[in-house]
Amino acid sequence: MGSLPNLNVLSAADRPPISRLFEPPRPVVRQHQRIVGGSLHHHGHHHRVVQTRSGGAYWDDFVLEQMASYSPVSTRSAHSTALPSRRRDSLSSSGGASSVRRLIAVVRNTPSRLGPVYSRRVLLRNFAALCLGHATLTAAFLPLLALQASISTWWWPHGALLLAALHALASLSSLAAPTLVQRLGCNWTLILGYAHACVFFGLHLYPVAYTMVPGYIVMGLWLGPLVSARVTFLMTLASKLSYVVSEDEEAEEQNNCRRETVVRRLARGLQTAQDFGFVLGNGVAASLLWFTRQDDEGFQVDGLFLEDDSGDRICGSEACPFFNPPEVTNVTEDDSLFFLPCKTSAMLASVFLGCSVMGVALTAAFLDRIRMFVYQDPLERPTGIAALRAVRNAFRDPRLQLAAPLAVFIGLEQGFMFADFSKTYVVCTLGVPNVSLVFLSMGSLQSLAAFTLSMMLRHIRRCIVIAVGFVFHACLLLVLLLWKPSGDDPALFYVISAAWGVCNAVWETLNFTLLVTVYPDSWQAPLAHCYFFRFLGLSLAFGLHGGVCNWLKLYALATALVLAVAPYTWLEMRLESRRRLKTHLTAL
Repeated sequence: MGSLPNLNVLSAADRPPISRLFEPPRPVVRQHQRIVGGSLHHHGHHHRVVQTRSGGAYWDDFVLEQMASYSPVSTRSAHSTALPSRRRDSLSSSGGASSVRRLIAVVRNTPSRLGPVYSRRVLLRNFAALCLGHATLTAAFLPLLALQASISTWWWPHGALLLAALHALASLSSLAAPTLVQRLGCNWTLILGYAHACVFFGLHLYPVAYTMVPGYIVMGLWLGPLVSARVTFLMTLASKLSYVVSEDEEAEEQNNCRRETVVRRLARGLQTAQDFGFVLGNGVAASLLWFTRQDDEGFQVDGLFLEDDSGDRICGSEACPFFNPPEVTNVTEDDSLFFLPCKTSAMLASVFLGCSVMGVALTAAFLDRIRMFVYQDPLERPTGIAALRAVRNAFRDPRLQLAAPLAVFIGLEQGFMFADFSKTYVVCTLGVPNVSLVFLSMGSLQSLAAFTLSMMLRHIRRCIVIAVGFVFHACLLLVLLLWKPSGDDPALFYVISAAWGVCNAVWETLNFTLLVTVYPDSWQAPLAHCYFFRFLGLSLAFGLHGGVCNWLKLYALATALVLAVAPYTWLEMRLESRRRLKTHLTAL
């Protein structure tokens, strides 16, 4: 007879592992899911429904269930005791490493306070829609701003005053913008803002007082929320994209600087879209101005400038506000309001209206409702009150107080270019058709400078950039003060405007990167604070357009440049010293 088998070994082989004797039946996880933009996503604020094989259902936390199922203890069996010690250690280490990797994946994909986790494709598609909508609105608004501020194309002689009122109301609406964006959401704020822009440009087809004044007032009230919603959506996308990383990207960059890098890249793309719209809009406007003009007298600008004893126009820094309406014959009373031919002004307004309609269509069709950051109030008050408190506290922040003069200066120098330079330098010497060409040159070099500087700021000290921008801008102010413009050398107009665009790109890039770096999680109130002072500077520049001589404005700009750069440089030096100290302590 053969030997009988060892019954202890057989029973041990048939017996399940000890760790699974008291384990409940493995549950089947059913997750609540929803489709966003064609991709499948998980709700971040719902628990998972867990149903056992026996039919009973109960609620459980998804992370704890995954941690239990991937625990190295639960995967051990009774056979592991019979293995050699070296083999057992190897299995334990490999099982533990695998569990840790799975746990990291679960935690990374688990929604947090930032809301649901979206795919990279959905986020980039929303960013492309945001950039296209912003480019179309910029292509309409900025060329209209230049023509209305310089020669009051659509409502003589109060075009600059209308723009001053518009930006004054925009500065006030910027303070309430975070509250409105929290109430309506980014999507509806952008759609409503673009929709009113359509009405605003449509009113320029037949400009009369009882429609233009309310249109500019309401546009000013919507301009602040429109800017806030655009940047809020940008920062929301940056927060989402910073958590959607591959293993290579995670190995390349650390988590703490990943979000800052994404913000820089998205802001660079949005600024490029804005400059592209600026260039495109001025290119279309320049084409219409050149093809519709009949002769130099057709634009009716002769009576707008002072003349010396020899009969030549006084242009440049010596020009002072002067209004002497030209004597126009063979036109109706309504036609005398225009300094462009009626056909040209109507065509420009139609093109601007088409751009704004395209912006509404792109925003409404391609922007998804992505969950954004919500203010956290310790007293559990409504989010609107928390946003207002944050804006009020921003005015008490010493760092924002030091950055406020630079924001005012940005508004002043932009208003000077749109109103005074375009009228008393370009129109006075070269004529109306060259205004859009000059700003096309400005936008082109401004786009190149902003794109390059955004990438170089990680490798160049910010104080060096401030010094270069200060010297460059001071030289430009000196040139405008001493230069007597002449039509014999038109290239200088394009060179000066392009150089001014470089300086404008320096100040805007430094200001925006400061806000998103110093306030990475609470940037809404600092942004409202910044645009309040920027729109205030624009309003002041447009308001003084018809009341102060150019040489006084240039001296005022030089003084404002010194008063803006000095505190801002000190702020940057303080922040740089703190960053170095923090890096040194971290290294220790």
